[in-house]
Formats: sequence, C-alpha cells, structure tokens
Amino acid sequence: MSIIERISARGTVRPALNPRTLFALLLTAAALCGCARRYDITLTNGGRMENVRKPVRSKEGGDWTCTTASGQKLTISSSRVLSIVPHGEKQ
Repeated sequence: MSIIERISARGTVRPALNPRTLFALLLTAAALCGCARRYDITLTNGGRMENVRKPVRSKEGGDWTCTTASGQKLTISSSRVLSIVPHGEKQ
C-alpha cells in the first residue's frame, strides 16, 4: 500500500493497542505523576510554609531557597528551619 493510499484510506490504518501495551502506557503515566513533589517547611517559631517546591540549600549551608505555589521565591535562614517533609506526610 502506497503512502497516498494510506492517507486516503477510510477507517483506521493502525490496529488498536493490545491490552498489554495499553497497561504499560497507563502504568508509566501513573509513575510520572509523582515527579512534581511539594514540601512543607516547619520553622523554629512554630510557623509552617506548606506546598512549596523542593527547597535548595545554598553551597555555604547558610540558607534555603524555595518557590511557593504562587511562584514567589523565598530565602530562609537554615537556623530558622526545623524540618522539611514531603507535602501530605504526617510528622
């Protein structure tokens, strides 16, 4: 079958996905959903910052930099940070 015949052919040209391939694609999509992790930061004064992107510690170790859900960049002194846990986990 030539390319022109394939383009102009009526109906489906490719066969439907078999169940194993479809299952593998769904499993891969489900595994990739966890890539965008959010974190909760607990401060020494009892305050909490929830749902921030992964905090990054400076090379000197003096402060943490993170981005809030609204896109605002924050820098926090490492002496003020009590704990950093993934969002949704119990402490």
